[in-house]
Amino acid sequence: IKLTFTFSKCLIGLMLGLCTHHIPLNQHLFHLTKSATPDCLHCLQIEETALHYLFFCLQYKNACHTLVCMLGRKSTSLSYLLAEPNVIPHLACYMNAMHRLRPMLEKILMPILRAD
Repeated sequence: IKLTFTFSKCLIGLMLGLCTHHIPLNQHLFHLTKSATPDCLHCLQIEETALHYLFFCLQYKNACHTLVCMLGRKSTSLSYLLAEPNVIPHLACYMNAMHRLRPMLEKILMPILRAD
């Protein structure tokens, strides 16, 4: 809770959705009967999960490569992206660059990190 004290509601919702996998991607929307298929629209016959969307989708490989270059190998770990305070701004930029969730979440504002 202390980590998210200065975050926008949108960013907190995104982080919670990534943790619980209840995020508006096709796998979850299909489970809710809001999507005709659980598959990724860009990658044939692969379910659009949070992990696929963040790290493996061919549509977003350039954004993922940029994130890996900035943060190193650990950037392909969801737990690392969600738990490290200094990484959260990079995650917000990454999610904004991909535009996939923008219709639902609008633009994710950058968090203000406090020095303790």
